[in-house]
Amino acid sequence: MTDKKVDKNFERLLECMARGILVGGSVGAIAGWFFMDFQRALLLGMLVGCVAGLTMKNVRDRRDDA
Repeated sequence: MTDKKVDKNFERLLECMARGILVGGSVGAIAGWFFMDFQRALLLGMLVGCVAGLTMKNVRDRRDDA
């Protein structure tokens, strides 16, 4: 792989992970206000956001390959 392609993949990974963590943390914070302990909800939301970010990256990679 060329350096440009590696940089693009890494940049896409960081973007997707950041978006996933922010959205997951936000949803977790809202759940913490209403349903469960705030810190626990925030942490769980951020962990689920990491998984969502990886999924989003895989979907984008597949769409670009096709």
